Amino acid sequence: MKQNFRGWTSVYAFTFRQATKGMGFKVVTTLVTFLIIGIIVLVNILAAKPEKDDTAEVSPIKSVYVLDNSGLQPTSYKEMNPELSTEQFKNIKYVAVADQSRDEVIKTAAADSDKSIAVIITTTEKGYEIEAAVPAGSTITIGQANKLLTSISAAFESSKLMQSGLSTEQLTAVLMPEVTSYSNIGENNSEITFVIKLIAPMIFSLMLYMMLILYGQTISKSVSTEKTSKLMETLLTSIHPYALISGKILAVTSMALLQFVTWIIAGFVGLYGGNAIAHSIYPDYQNTVINIINFLKDNIGETALTIPSVILAVLFFCVGFLFYCVLAGLAGCMVSKPEDAASTQQLFVFPILISWLVVYFAPLSGNYGLLKIARYIPFTSPFCVPVDLITGTIGPVQGIITLTILTVFTFLFIMLSGRIYKGLILYTGQKLSLKTIGNVLKSHG
Repeated sequence: MKQNFRGWTSVYAFTFRQATKGMGFKVVTTLVTFLIIGIIVLVNILAAKPEKDDTAEVSPIKSVYVLDNSGLQPTSYKEMNPELSTEQFKNIKYVAVADQSRDEVIKTAAADSDKSIAVIITTTEKGYEIEAAVPAGSTITIGQANKLLTSISAAFESSKLMQSGLSTEQLTAVLMPEVTSYSNIGENNSEITFVIKLIAPMIFSLMLYMMLILYGQTISKSVSTEKTSKLMETLLTSIHPYALISGKILAVTSMALLQFVTWIIAGFVGLYGGNAIAHSIYPDYQNTVINIINFLKDNIGETALTIPSVILAVLFFCVGFLFYCVLAGLAGCMVSKPEDAASTQQLFVFPILISWLVVYFAPLSGNYGLLKIARYIPFTSPFCVPVDLITGTIGPVQGIITLTILTVFTFLFIMLSGRIYKGLILYTGQKLSLKTIGNVLKSHG
């Protein structure tokens, strides 16, 4: 078996150099790297900029004419609600009006200035009603009047309670906000944990799906181009197809992973670098993504974001990506003439699509039993196991078992690809059939 793989390193080195030495690869990789860093840094700075707080603006209202028909003692609004003494409302004057109707007090406010409003307090069957009336021609908007009315209502409620005869302790208890919470003992009651474990696999599977579609076609085209040319006969006289296929696929896979890892590192540089820059400009800024990462580390599973789990997840991702790249190479091996390349690519596109859909929609439907099975199936495990390891959904032991299964199937697909690559040499230019493939597989590699 070792003889069959001899020389794969030479194929790997040559293919990797050819794939990465071009200006296109270097320009795209570099440009996207700096673009990722720049965008994430800019997003951090923009997100850190505090929003303008309209509620802190000084109210333009100068006078409030209060018609209190509640039957209670007059309310000292600034004493009952400290908010009315803040910069926003401190310049407002409260004028108590008696023996006037609703329309009359509104006219009184209008006659005072265009920055005066009327507040009418009346008794109803359900309690008390407080109304803010903005006279016609006033420069005060409904929104500005409503902001003040909210604070006036709070002051009136406090005054009402003070007149109820309650002791200081009772009044404190009444004004104390009530907080209700519950816990299910023995269960993880963190909604954030649930959401992260639901969303993370979906995002990861979508990312992997896009990578495989992009790079898988490159591998399939690379293998099929040589196979449909006279170069294949020359290659097979000096090297075994196992070595040829494995070296070629590993080279393109390495190129893809190198590019992808570079962009991931760029993302983290932009994230933490942008956070540092934003924090230096706005000291109170807290990056949501970094907070989520810290939350994952502290709250989601004992193995979440530990060094062993991250290493195992990265290794699993690489092997899973290689598995589908081998499948793309197998599709390229089955091309007997250039015009058949598009149809044979379905051999790896369909498994990618179906596996992605299973892993993507299983959490949405609540079918977690299906996900447990998917972790042990080579086609679906690359889409879910890496993120399950990182979030602590599964432990390292289970991760090693699934990785072993995936590695074995990857090796078997490499040998299958090599056998088909060599066996179909006699059928170049002919229409491929299942019978032909069966005959090739029965022959000796």
